[in-house]
Amino acid sequence: MRRRSLTGPLLLLLIGGLFLWSNLHPDAPVWHILLQDWPFILIVWGLIRLVETLMQGGDERRGGFSGGEIWLIILISIAGMGAWQARDFGVHFGNSGFEEWFGEQYDYPVSVSAPAAGMNRVVFENPHGNITVAGAETSQVSVTGHRLIRSMSRGEADHASSLAPVEIVRQGDRLLVRTNQDRGPSNLHISDDLVEVTVPRGMAVEVRGRQGGDYDISGVAGDVDLFANRADVRLSQVGGNARIEIARTDSIRAVDVKGKLDIQGQGSDVELENIEGQVTVSGAYNGSLSFKKLAKPMQFEGARNTELNVQAVPGEITMDLGQFTANDVTGPMKLSTRSRDIHVRQVTHSLEVETDRGDIELQPGLPMPSIEARSGAGRIELALPPKAAFQLDATAEHGEVTNDFGEPIRKEVDGHTATLKGKVGDGPLVRIVASRGSVEVRKEDTASSPTPGTPGEKDPQKAAPKSLKETEIKL
Repeated sequence: MRRRSLTGPLLLLLIGGLFLWSNLHPDAPVWHILLQDWPFILIVWGLIRLVETLMQGGDERRGGFSGGEIWLIILISIAGMGAWQARDFGVHFGNSGFEEWFGEQYDYPVSVSAPAAGMNRVVFENPHGNITVAGAETSQVSVTGHRLIRSMSRGEADHASSLAPVEIVRQGDRLLVRTNQDRGPSNLHISDDLVEVTVPRGMAVEVRGRQGGDYDISGVAGDVDLFANRADVRLSQVGGNARIEIARTDSIRAVDVKGKLDIQGQGSDVELENIEGQVTVSGAYNGSLSFKKLAKPMQFEGARNTELNVQAVPGEITMDLGQFTANDVTGPMKLSTRSRDIHVRQVTHSLEVETDRGDIELQPGLPMPSIEARSGAGRIELALPPKAAFQLDATAEHGEVTNDFGEPIRKEVDGHTATLKGKVGDGPLVRIVASRGSVEVRKEDTASSPTPGTPGEKDPQKAAPKSLKETEIKL
């Protein structure tokens, strides 16, 4: 007869004891413990079964896991990992969800200030809520806003608010703004929206938060440092360097930053404009990315094996999951991506682009830059000014080649491989390889695609609505 395992009863005792502790001590962080340390359940379970197997003398019929136990292990693992990921997205797990679902929300005004003489930095410690910071000609730090507490009664909310006052504390050469939300009862949800924080313009600003919120900082001459698990960020008119580390974000927008800008994390949209210092962006962003008027080098390391290096962006670079577009870029420029269509126009110095899957369209200006373009699967189109001087070495390994420059460029076909080689004037080398796709080298139509900023020529984008209107009339 097979002995029954003691694992189930022991685990029931352990879990039951935790919930009993939660009922007897409502402020105890039981849910947080389970959320963070749930893998210990599997470890204890495995140790118990290991001891049982050793005590049974290695009888294989009495060892191992049953089918039901295996499914239970899978269920615990999925639930634990899902709850932990939900926590990163800002889902609140308290010891009692009753107040969270059925309680009433109470609003408390927040107003506190402190002199800032001799202080260099203001620090927001672990806030949960939105923060708006503005630099001004003032000698103190002022914080106004409101606090939201969800509770079953006004008395319980009043008590929670009194336990966690918003305060400003001096620490050396910095002022620490504390919301003290961790002092409140763990079964109540406390959020502070500091909608108007005024600081001396020359102070640096630092935000360190585990919870979610929106951060809006403007008009400060010092550095800005933001660290959070989940937040949306807006920066404008920052005189120093800015560093943003956000585990998850829907939107990061930075405009008019005089110093360096460093962004790390993952999320959706990123928009940068008029940044005077060096820009570094790294992480997984699956939305729309826009970079305009970057005066210094930019380095981007993203998901899907995308790497971008440019010296400056007087114009604009945009990208999403399927497209990359660059217009008026100062090279050397180097782009490597796994699966994007690439469109580059008006780049100076050297250009190097590569995509595993996607089309490449290049339209450099004058003077001609050296170009190296490679596509694993997709066509490559090169549009050059009629007076461009260049050396061409183009290969379509499984496709056709097209040449608009005539006899100086020789076309050769060997099996499935077609090449274009030759020299037009005395210019830089242009090397193109399409592994599975066609190659087209054509003369740019200057009438339909004029160089931006050329006097007397029409903007093709402004002319587009007229053509569309004519088409509608004909239809």
